[in-house]
Amino acid sequence: MRITALKQALAATVANMEGLMQAASDDGGRDLTAEEQTVFDAHAEEAKGLQAKIAKEETLLAFKSTAAAPINVPGNPGATGGQLGGQPGAGGTVPATPIAQLPAGTVFTRITMSLAACGMDQRAAADHAERLWGTETGQIVANQEQSTNVKGGFLINTAYSSDFIDLLRPRVVVRKLGARSIPMPEGNLTMRKKTQGTQAGYVGERTPAPTTDVRVDSMTMSAKSLRALVPITNQLIRRASMGVVAMVRDDLLEGVAIKEDAVFIRSPGDDVTPKGLLALMPAGNKLAMTANPTLATVTNDLARLRLRVINANVPMISCGWIMSPRSKMFLETLRDGNGNIAFPEIGANGTLYGYPIGMTTSVPDNLGAGGNESEIYFGDFSQLLIGDTETVTIASSDTAAYDDGGTIRSAFSNDETVVRLIAEHDTGTRYAVAFAALTGVTWAPGDVD
Repeated sequence: MRITALKQALAATVANMEGLMQAASDDGGRDLTAEEQTVFDAHAEEAKGLQAKIAKEETLLAFKSTAAAPINVPGNPGATGGQLGGQPGAGGTVPATPIAQLPAGTVFTRITMSLAACGMDQRAAADHAERLWGTETGQIVANQEQSTNVKGGFLINTAYSSDFIDLLRPRVVVRKLGARSIPMPEGNLTMRKKTQGTQAGYVGERTPAPTTDVRVDSMTMSAKSLRALVPITNQLIRRASMGVVAMVRDDLLEGVAIKEDAVFIRSPGDDVTPKGLLALMPAGNKLAMTANPTLATVTNDLARLRLRVINANVPMISCGWIMSPRSKMFLETLRDGNGNIAFPEIGANGTLYGYPIGMTTSVPDNLGAGGNESEIYFGDFSQLLIGDTETVTIASSDTAAYDDGGTIRSAFSNDETVVRLIAEHDTGTRYAVAFAALTGVTWAPGDVD
């Protein structure tokens, strides 16, 4: 609501005045300097103006409360004006109805739609949200904090950002397979990681215990900004139905999920981009496919991949595969010499040797000199950490242009609004040898007779 935003502005102004006074007090109890006094007086005038506006809003609320009329309904004896079973004097008022639990991501999407519909004008967006979805949503929009790092952007409240990030789990392969999301509210995190597992041994009486051979190193994660541009038709933004909100939410999720998948799997990493699995694992865990594949070499390659991880003594808590659709289709249709499906569990329950398969187009099929190679990953995803700041910044424009598969499109010409989401996170592994990759994979359906 408007009054909420005004009270927040007043609190910020008073805090600035208090800061000036405290600085003078800490400096030997001196008086304000001439410059400080000028700033203080300016804040005081601003505070008086805000107080006057708040008083007007409170007066308006009081009038609204006085003018509100109860709704008489039958079935509540003791009130007037209604009937119960044909008897007069049985009216009543509608009891309060508890707010229904909204589907995950709904509030985040409503905030985004309101800000986009009102050109990022927070006050107008708060009124828009209140009109469409009620006072509670209007207050939430009014309370959003403007980002100091992104011009025109708003930091979505942590509770609603976290709700949105949680929805990414089933859409992003590494998150779905069990990567651990850990909060990184300050944007940085340093922790220990293992470079070699612990060993123990049996000893006799009065014999010193052997030194455990565990080697550790430090791992530092610092927030990297993921930016996703999601065009949304203005017709959808102007609609308020739950179905439309769900459609917009899914569009936003898809825009972020596709980019996260590509980065978390294959990004080489740099100062602004997290490292993916391929860059995080040691070079010795990248195994080349056996040439001229047969059923025997395929099963052997898959065994080598698993064995590289198993022999590293990793916990094997949440293991799984990542591969392209082409590789999965190859394994799903591969037959033995008798015409039997070699891996029936893939078609039956989506697993390979008992471990779930994460299929994604973020693993390309056009790698290598011949442009026909791919990769297959296996590992314990409980050892992959995703440090999330748990805040998402949004901004929007109805005049921006965006790249649509190499074609530059105008949001204005297409009657669209481009929403830009910025999420901050980084990746790291607690145990780098928990992952291995089979490279140079040329498997395709029909390649093996």
